[in-house]
Amino acid sequence: EHTKLFAELPLPTQLAIMRRRRKLSQRALAKKLKVLQPHVARTESTRHDPRISSVVRAAKAVRCHVLLVPDEELERIAVA
Repeated sequence: EHTKLFAELPLPTQLAIMRRRRKLSQRALAKKLKVLQPHVARTESTRHDPRISSVVRAAKAVRCHVLLVPDEELERIAVA
């Protein structure tokens, strides 16, 4: 259930949640990515449409993957 709810969140929100779970500040993530903190803030903002490459780089920096999951498979994955 939590997996499905998480998957339905906007991608920038998922990224921000995972960054906080990894106990990283936006500034610390920016340092890892060699960008300025406002870039991380924009990438995590739902009012901004970040480039997928920015999201993928940030996800890798917080030890996550960006993955497309077909709707019919989401239920199976959420239960696992």
